[in-house]
Amino acid sequence: MIRSGRPRRLTTAAIVDAGTKLTLPKLTVRGIASELGVSEMSIYRRAGSIQGLRDLVAEGIVERADFALPNLDDPEDALVDLARRLRDFVLTNPGIAEHLTRLSSATPVSVGRIDRSQAEFAERYGISAAQASILVSTIAEHAVALAAVNPRSHSQVRDSTSLSAAVSTVRAGALATAALSPEERFCWSIRATARGMLGMLGLPIRTDTPLSGG
Repeated sequence: MIRSGRPRRLTTAAIVDAGTKLTLPKLTVRGIASELGVSEMSIYRRAGSIQGLRDLVAEGIVERADFALPNLDDPEDALVDLARRLRDFVLTNPGIAEHLTRLSSATPVSVGRIDRSQAEFAERYGISAAQASILVSTIAEHAVALAAVNPRSHSQVRDSTSLSAAVSTVRAGALATAALSPEERFCWSIRATARGMLGMLGLPIRTDTPLSGG
């Protein structure tokens, strides 16, 4: 509903706040206008279209996120930390995964954040820009996909004992990792991916083989 009286000043920050509250999947021009007490036309003037509105809100969400590189000596540990934070970011912000998988010139904030993160990673660990880009982007893709495809898997413990003996190989693998919590399972998967990429890029890798996520 449009509030009477002096027109409210419409800001990008206010639109992002309202869009974050509504969530990206439920975002509509009418919903934002109602939330802010302004006309739908004022939203269109600011965003241009419904896709422009989605991009504006998603870019604002990304801009506010904290993706600072942690103070860790090992690049493998840093990649696992990045994956954790990206997963939590996707779980906390429904719909942001779709935005992160279709970046282009229309999403300069997100592309800029990614570029800065990759450049910082390259400088911190003394590797080339290409190596850093491959490492960070691949881990990010895995983390975003795992969070978006099955979000409940990050909080639910699997019941491996219910698997039939007829699928003995699947059962053996499930039982071998049964002691891992959902968090440990996620981190173990990311760590394996990170270590494999480091090796494929000719970079030093660790030789410890713990079946844990930490």
